[in-house]
Amino acid sequence: MILGLMLLLIVGCNQESLEERAQREFQEFTRKNCPKDQGNNVILDSLVFDKSSRTLIEYSRVTNECDDEEFIRSKKASLDEGSIQLTRQEVSYKRLRDAGFSFRFILRSHSSGKVLYDKTVTKDDYGY
Repeated sequence: MILGLMLLLIVGCNQESLEERAQREFQEFTRKNCPKDQGNNVILDSLVFDKSSRTLIEYSRVTNECDDEEFIRSKKASLDEGSIQLTRQEVSYKRLRDAGFSFRFILRSHSSGKVLYDKTVTKDDYGY
């Protein structure tokens, strides 16, 4: 009986938290899949989970005719709505949404590296 309790304790201690699991899974996704062409002149560079703020950060860059600060600024409202919709609809984000995590979208210029768009979507935005 004592051995059984010790095994349960050991197994329980080795369980990953949701934050640790997210950090590991998105690191693996980035290693295996990035950079990834998302279409519409957008390249996904990485997905990073920040445990301290409980935020998934999506780093992308724009190329070609979309690589223009004024163009991105003119599309800010559409980008904001798209970020919220993506957060609401992405199946792989469900357990993070259920836990109330945030999602941050950072879009950089391919040519200059300058941040052109930075939006954080919280549980108040995606409705959980």
